[in-house]
Amino acid sequence: MDLRNNQITIRELLAHPGARKVLERRFPHVVGRPIVAASGSMTLERAMKLGAAYVPQKFIQETLRELQRL
Repeated sequence: MDLRNNQITIRELLAHPGARKVLERRFPHVVGRPIVAASGSMTLERAMKLGAAYVPQKFIQETLRELQRL
């Protein structure tokens, strides 16, 4: 999947069935929250920066690699 240098939006990721499955599996407590739907225009880059305070960098990088393989 082309993440467009991490400028793809959360809305676009969630609209892609494969990407949505990856995100639901790796972040099950986050994907279903209303705040995620409301943050649809946020870029993946911004989401990663915000999530870095809560999620280990290694986990983020593994998720990125998985998304890129789609």
